[in-house]
Amino acid sequence: MSSSKLPENSPRPSGGEPFILREMRQADLERIGLVGWESWRSTGPLDRSMADPAVAQRVRDAFLSFPFCQARDVVIAEVDGVMAGWGARKTSPELISDIWVLPDFQRRGIGRALVTSFCDRMRGEGLRQALISTHQNNFAAQALYRHCGFETVWRGMERDAAIELDIAKVRLRRFLL
Repeated sequence: MSSSKLPENSPRPSGGEPFILREMRQADLERIGLVGWESWRSTGPLDRSMADPAVAQRVRDAFLSFPFCQARDVVIAEVDGVMAGWGARKTSPELISDIWVLPDFQRRGIGRALVTSFCDRMRGEGLRQALISTHQNNFAAQALYRHCGFETVWRGMERDAAIELDIAKVRLRRFLL
Protein backbone atom coordinates (compact mmCIF):
# COMPACT_ATOMS: atom_id res chain seq x y z
CA MET A 1 0.00 0.00 0.00
CA SER A 2 1.02 3.55 -0.56
CA SER A 3 2.19 5.58 2.36
CA SER A 4 0.56 8.81 1.19
CA LYS A 5 -2.13 10.10 3.50
CA LEU A 6 -5.76 10.26 2.50
CA PRO A 7 -8.00 13.13 3.48
CA GLU A 8 -9.97 12.32 6.61
CA ASN A 9 -13.21 13.62 5.17
CA SER A 10 -14.46 14.13 1.66
CA PRO A 11 -17.00 16.77 0.77
CA ARG A 12 -20.63 15.81 1.11
CA PRO A 13 -21.77 14.59 -2.31
CA SER A 14 -24.88 16.30 -3.60
CA GLY A 15 -27.96 14.51 -2.36
CA GLY A 16 -25.99 11.94 -0.38
CA GLU A 17 -24.43 11.19 2.96
CA PRO A 18 -20.86 12.26 3.70
CA PHE A 19 -18.20 9.67 3.07
CA ILE A 20 -14.54 9.20 3.87
CA LEU A 21 -11.71 7.70 1.88
CA ARG A 22 -9.17 5.69 3.84
CA GLU A 23 -6.47 3.08 3.48
CA MET A 24 -7.47 -0.56 3.41
CA ARG A 25 -7.20 -2.38 6.74
CA GLN A 26 -6.74 -6.07 7.43
CA ALA A 27 -10.36 -6.26 8.62
CA ASP A 28 -11.53 -5.10 5.14
CA LEU A 29 -10.16 -8.08 3.22
CA GLU A 30 -13.28 -10.23 3.02
CA ARG A 31 -15.66 -7.30 2.48
CA ILE A 32 -13.62 -5.94 -0.46
CA GLY A 33 -14.31 -9.04 -2.53
CA LEU A 34 -18.02 -8.96 -1.74
CA VAL A 35 -18.34 -5.25 -2.60
CA GLY A 36 -16.53 -5.81 -5.91
CA TRP A 37 -18.74 -8.78 -6.77
CA GLU A 38 -21.99 -6.93 -5.94
CA SER A 39 -20.84 -3.90 -7.93
CA TRP A 40 -19.97 -6.07 -10.94
CA ARG A 41 -23.30 -7.89 -10.76
CA SER A 42 -25.18 -4.58 -10.68
CA THR A 43 -23.93 -3.71 -14.18
CA GLY A 44 -25.69 -6.77 -15.59
CA PRO A 45 -24.03 -8.87 -18.27
CA LEU A 46 -22.19 -6.43 -20.51
CA ASP A 47 -22.10 -8.97 -23.31
CA ARG A 48 -23.38 -12.49 -23.99
CA SER A 49 -20.26 -14.25 -22.74
CA MET A 50 -20.69 -12.68 -19.30
CA ALA A 51 -24.22 -14.08 -19.00
CA ASP A 52 -22.73 -17.60 -18.82
CA PRO A 53 -23.06 -18.89 -15.21
CA ALA A 54 -19.57 -20.44 -15.41
CA VAL A 55 -18.09 -17.05 -16.31
CA ALA A 56 -20.04 -15.36 -13.50
CA GLN A 57 -18.64 -17.92 -11.06
CA ARG A 58 -15.07 -17.21 -12.25
CA VAL A 59 -15.70 -13.47 -11.81
CA ARG A 60 -17.04 -14.05 -8.30
CA ASP A 61 -14.04 -16.22 -7.42
CA ALA A 62 -11.67 -13.55 -8.77
CA PHE A 63 -13.31 -10.87 -6.62
CA LEU A 64 -13.25 -13.02 -3.50
CA SER A 65 -9.56 -13.78 -4.00
CA PHE A 66 -8.59 -10.19 -4.96
CA PRO A 67 -7.98 -8.93 -1.43
CA PHE A 68 -5.31 -11.57 -0.97
CA CYS A 69 -3.32 -10.59 -4.08
CA GLN A 70 -0.44 -8.17 -3.91
CA ALA A 71 -2.24 -4.91 -4.68
CA ARG A 72 0.09 -1.97 -4.24
CA ASP A 73 -2.56 0.57 -3.29
CA VAL A 74 -6.16 0.04 -2.10
CA VAL A 75 -8.47 2.86 -1.02
CA ILE A 76 -11.79 2.28 0.75
CA ALA A 77 -14.82 4.59 0.51
CA GLU A 78 -16.91 4.44 3.66
CA VAL A 79 -20.33 5.87 4.53
CA ASP A 80 -21.31 5.77 8.21
CA GLY A 81 -18.84 2.96 8.88
CA VAL A 82 -20.05 0.87 5.92
CA MET A 83 -17.77 0.07 2.97
CA ALA A 84 -19.52 1.70 0.02
CA GLY A 85 -16.79 1.11 -2.55
CA TRP A 86 -13.10 0.75 -3.18
CA GLY A 87 -10.40 1.31 -5.76
CA ALA A 88 -6.98 -0.17 -6.38
CA ARG A 89 -3.74 -0.05 -8.29
CA LYS A 90 -2.47 -3.62 -8.65
CA THR A 91 0.44 -3.77 -11.04
CA SER A 92 1.59 -0.67 -12.87
CA PRO A 93 1.85 2.48 -10.73
CA GLU A 94 0.04 4.52 -13.44
CA LEU A 95 -2.87 2.07 -13.83
CA ILE A 96 -6.02 2.34 -11.73
CA SER A 97 -6.99 -1.32 -11.91
CA ASP A 98 -10.27 -1.20 -10.01
CA ILE A 99 -13.07 1.18 -9.09
CA TRP A 100 -16.13 -0.52 -7.54
CA VAL A 101 -19.06 1.18 -5.82
CA LEU A 102 -22.07 -0.66 -4.40
CA PRO A 103 -25.30 0.08 -6.30
CA ASP A 104 -26.96 1.79 -3.30
CA PHE A 105 -24.05 4.27 -3.13
CA GLN A 106 -23.61 5.01 -6.83
CA ARG A 107 -24.20 8.50 -8.26
CA ARG A 108 -23.13 10.15 -4.99
CA GLY A 109 -19.61 11.23 -5.98
CA ILE A 110 -17.83 8.22 -4.46
CA GLY A 111 -16.49 6.84 -7.75
CA ARG A 112 -15.25 10.28 -8.76
CA ALA A 113 -13.61 10.76 -5.34
CA LEU A 114 -11.81 7.40 -5.66
CA VAL A 115 -10.54 8.20 -9.17
CA THR A 116 -9.47 11.69 -8.11
CA SER A 117 -7.68 10.31 -5.06
CA PHE A 118 -5.61 7.96 -7.21
CA CYS A 119 -4.81 10.72 -9.73
CA ASP A 120 -3.67 13.00 -6.89
CA ARG A 121 -1.45 10.23 -5.50
CA MET A 122 0.04 9.53 -8.93
CA ARG A 123 0.72 13.22 -9.51
CA GLY A 124 2.42 13.34 -6.09
CA GLU A 125 4.58 10.40 -7.15
CA GLY A 126 5.67 12.34 -10.25
CA LEU A 127 3.77 10.20 -12.73
CA ARG A 128 2.85 11.92 -15.99
CA GLN A 129 -0.35 10.01 -16.74
CA ALA A 130 -3.07 7.85 -15.24
CA LEU A 131 -4.62 4.94 -17.11
CA ILE A 132 -7.89 3.12 -16.48
CA SER A 133 -9.93 0.65 -18.51
CA THR A 134 -13.41 -0.82 -18.53
CA HIS A 135 -15.68 -2.99 -20.65
CA GLN A 136 -16.58 -1.17 -23.85
CA ASN A 137 -20.31 -1.53 -23.00
CA ASN A 138 -19.93 -0.07 -19.50
CA PHE A 139 -21.08 3.38 -20.55
CA ALA A 140 -21.64 4.63 -17.00
CA ALA A 141 -18.00 3.93 -16.07
CA GLN A 142 -16.76 5.56 -19.27
CA ALA A 143 -18.86 8.66 -18.53
CA LEU A 144 -17.43 8.82 -14.99
CA TYR A 145 -13.86 8.56 -16.25
CA ARG A 146 -14.41 11.22 -18.94
CA HIS A 147 -15.94 13.47 -16.26
CA CYS A 148 -12.69 12.97 -14.31
CA GLY A 149 -10.64 14.22 -17.29
CA PHE A 150 -9.82 10.93 -19.02
CA GLU A 151 -9.90 10.45 -22.80
CA THR A 152 -10.27 7.19 -24.72
CA VAL A 153 -6.95 6.09 -26.22
CA TRP A 154 -7.64 2.46 -27.21
CA ARG A 155 -10.45 0.01 -27.94
CA GLY A 156 -9.94 -3.67 -28.50
CA MET A 157 -10.01 -7.18 -27.13
CA GLU A 158 -8.00 -7.97 -24.02
CA ARG A 159 -7.54 -11.31 -22.28
CA ASP A 160 -8.61 -11.36 -18.64
CA ALA A 161 -6.53 -14.11 -17.06
CA ALA A 162 -8.62 -14.23 -13.87
CA ILE A 163 -11.84 -15.11 -15.68
CA GLU A 164 -10.22 -16.77 -18.71
CA LEU A 165 -12.08 -14.65 -21.24
CA ASP A 166 -11.32 -12.19 -24.04
CA ILE A 167 -13.15 -8.97 -23.19
CA ALA A 168 -13.97 -5.94 -25.36
CA LYS A 169 -12.23 -3.13 -23.47
CA VAL A 170 -11.76 0.61 -23.60
CA ARG A 171 -8.59 2.15 -22.18
CA LEU A 172 -8.61 5.79 -21.10
CA ARG A 173 -5.79 8.16 -20.16
CA ARG A 174 -5.50 11.40 -18.22
CA PHE A 175 -2.38 13.52 -18.29
CA LEU A 176 -1.41 14.53 -14.75
CA LEU A 177 1.41 17.05 -15.16
